Amino acid sequence: MTTSVITVKGNTSVGEIRALMSREGFHALPIVKTMPNGDVTIRGIITATDLCKIMDDILTAEQILKPGRVHVIPPNTNAQSAAKNMLKHKIHHLVVMEDGKIIGMVSSQDFVTLVANYALDTKTDTVI
Repeated sequence: MTTSVITVKGNTSVGEIRALMSREGFHALPIVKTMPNGDVTIRGIITATDLCKIMDDILTAEQILKPGRVHVIPPNTNAQSAAKNMLKHKIHHLVVMEDGKIIGMVSSQDFVTLVANYALDTKTDTVI
C-alpha cells in the first residue's frame, strides 16, 4: 500500500492533474470532496490511462468523472482479497479508507513488487 496519497478536487484541471501525476510519479489520483466535518467523499478516480484519452487540458476532473469506478477497502483487507477485488472489477487501483479518511492506495504495481520481493526473499525463480 502506498500511504502518500495525493487527491484532487473536482475543479482541478486535466492539465494540472497531468502535471501533478508526472511530477509525483503517480498513475491514479482520487477525486474528492471534503465534507465540513473533515471526512472525504470520493467522487471518482482519474488514471494515467484516462489522461491518454483526453486532449483538452482545460476540462476539469468533475467534467471527465466516470462514476462507479472507485473501489474502497478497509486497511485490514488482506492481499488476496484486494487482488481478487481488482481482478473481479478489472481495475488497477483500490483506495484504502478508515474513519472517513483516505489512508492509502493499493495498485497492481504493489502486487508486482510483492511478488518480486517474495521471489528474492525465497531465492526461487518460479516460471510462470
